[in-house]
Amino acid sequence: MKLIILQRPGQFTTKDFQSELDKALRSVKGELGGSIKLDGFTRKGWARLDLEGEDSDVLRELVARDLGQAHTNAANLEAQGIYQGIVSGEADNSLEIDIGIETPRPMNVKIGLAALRAQLGDGQPLRSDEIIHQYCLVPGSRTTVRLTRLEPNTQTVEGWLADSQIERFSSLIATGLDRIQITDCFRQEVENAVKKSRIERDTVTIESEALITQSIVCKLGTDAVGLIPKLGKILRNRKLDPFIPGRILTRCRPW
Repeated sequence: MKLIILQRPGQFTTKDFQSELDKALRSVKGELGGSIKLDGFTRKGWARLDLEGEDSDVLRELVARDLGQAHTNAANLEAQGIYQGIVSGEADNSLEIDIGIETPRPMNVKIGLAALRAQLGDGQPLRSDEIIHQYCLVPGSRTTVRLTRLEPNTQTVEGWLADSQIERFSSLIATGLDRIQITDCFRQEVENAVKKSRIERDTVTIESEALITQSIVCKLGTDAVGLIPKLGKILRNRKLDPFIPGRILTRCRPW
């Protein structure tokens, strides 16, 4: 049984990525029977897994839930369907989300400016880059989308953020805790950087959005922007972005 997941090596070697992936798969597998192994990568670089054994069906569901399932064939998608994805970037005033589509050709889901303003900006005339910056929707971020228009033959795949994604933003903002998102970085690297920069007392925990995307949760009252230079001295050539609930409430919309 094959499963393509929304995880890829990024700047890392296949060997290092596989080591990190194996740890994640062991954690998901637990005491279940069966085996999971890396079986190469798709054209877009997403990891392809091979699952075998008595509990392979259950394992498939658990891995898809925890690591994200890529949907490579547009013919298998449904309008109004809900899909996990990874932020690819911004283009033409739209946020582009990669859910894995490679057939009939590589495509991303586009969330247009009107949708971004309606969902994240309270209808204000904010620029797309402002909204994307405030909500830390940077390349590598994991998110969930709802497809609203599906026309693969014209390379048109559009959507809105799914209700579950909006609820997640609401929950994160309600905590009042700043976050620092770090891309192209394994969890262990971030843990080591937190210790070396001596900011343990300023942080609550580290959450993994993907194998190579981490989020540091700051303690209440701690300014994420102030910690970034300290971490940046250690995590060189990594991208660090702040998620600041107070700023979102002021500049974007009430939650």
